[in-house]
Amino acid sequence: MAHPEPPRMPADAGAPPQAGAARPYRLGILGGTFDPPHVGHLALARLCIDHLGLDELVWIPTGQSWQKGDDVTPAADRLAMTELAAAALGDSGARVRVSRMEVDRAGPSYTIDTVRQLRDEYGPEASLCWLMGADQLLRLHTWHGWQELFAHVHLCTATRPRFALSALEGPVLAALAERQADTHLIQCTPSGRMWIDQTLAVDLSSTHLRQRLAAGQPADDQLPPGVAHYIASHGLYRNAPARA
Repeated sequence: MAHPEPPRMPADAGAPPQAGAARPYRLGILGGTFDPPHVGHLALARLCIDHLGLDELVWIPTGQSWQKGDDVTPAADRLAMTELAAAALGDSGARVRVSRMEVDRAGPSYTIDTVRQLRDEYGPEASLCWLMGADQLLRLHTWHGWQELFAHVHLCTATRPRFALSALEGPVLAALAERQADTHLIQCTPSGRMWIDQTLAVDLSSTHLRQRLAAGQPADDQLPPGVAHYIASHGLYRNAPARA
């Protein structure tokens, strides 16, 4: 029996695994400012790799954050810290890489532009999952072109302790009611669904971490291996003003 061709891959991704070629290739996309990346990002990544059976996970640091303006750590530092964080997933069973696509793209970093590009690169059959925490889900209705995201990806969210779905804005709550699916449907279809996990008991944010670091408080236990050293050696977040 003939097997379908493997998905087209971006030039920096290498050859896709051959095992399981008869099913859709499963890509997880973890985007964010990563200012800094923390163990909550790692927990989200591991959860989604395990539950969604991801073949590959790509971290995509924001280039120019249109919502946060210029009040972010330089992209070169955030990219370096993200690469250190991603290296901690070497035993996850998925191919893990960091992409410069938003850092190198001119102008504001819009998620919709990123998922369009990834869909073009991976082809129409691959299952593409945009991974996010509950804080991002709460702000989803403010994202540029957020409703078009479903034409390109699934949205997969892990909630935080004390998070309630009733806190979602009306349009996002309506989308969840229409599109919520189980992991099997996420794995077998290209896009258009939402998956919510409510088991991840990690309540951590980059904002909280920056505040701790600016105050000189230790935060090594909340940072991936190597990230704390990078922050200290480059003098990041020292006496930094609080920001969202």
